[in-house]
Amino acid sequence: MRYLISLLSSLFLFLSCNDSKENNLTHEKTKQIQDSVFTTISKNWSFVFPKTNPEIENVLSSWKEWHQFQNELEQKPKTSLLAFQMKIENVSNRSDSLYLSIPERFNNPQVRSRMITLSTQLNSLNTYMHVQDIPQKKVNQLIKTVNEEINSVYRQMEEVVIKERIPMEIGEENMIRALDTTRLANAKSFEENLLKTDSVDNNTGNKLLPPRKRQLPKKPLPSQLKSE
Repeated sequence: MRYLISLLSSLFLFLSCNDSKENNLTHEKTKQIQDSVFTTISKNWSFVFPKTNPEIENVLSSWKEWHQFQNELEQKPKTSLLAFQMKIENVSNRSDSLYLSIPERFNNPQVRSRMITLSTQLNSLNTYMHVQDIPQKKVNQLIKTVNEEINSVYRQMEEVVIKERIPMEIGEENMIRALDTTRLANAKSFEENLLKTDSVDNNTGNKLLPPRKRQLPKKPLPSQLKSE
């Protein structure tokens, strides 16, 4: 009986050791995969906000939500894969409402559309960063796409500034002066035509008047002649 108990105990210990070894191997393999993913993502994790003209920089510096979003995205995690996952989740949440706080000067459909697209790409990146087996190629591609969308936002803002400058650059004052001259010429021509029309009407009216009959002196009556 003691022999049987000893045999069972040995078997249990053997199986436990095997399970422990397998768990350790699985854990080690998982850690190696995570380290590889962390190294790859850390190498490619770079988000660039381009330099732009002072007018746009001035507006962006007073846009609190954008400033916080930029700071959050530019701070690169350094410790673990979990740190990257927490970072992208925070950034994604911030981007969701950016289009609601766009400064008035740039608050047009084009800029809002680019903001929403940027948020969509960040949400996709957040999704892929939280799957069990993180697809490294897809994540790296999305990082590039996010950078492209950031540049698109800036380009749309630059277009707003360019469009604001166009009228003055092509000579807005000269255009207005030319339009005023055209209006005056048209008004003068209209007045001249109106005067000609009045003159023709007057001449035509005079021709249509019936000629006056010449009044002949009245002959005296016979009674008047007798009296004389």
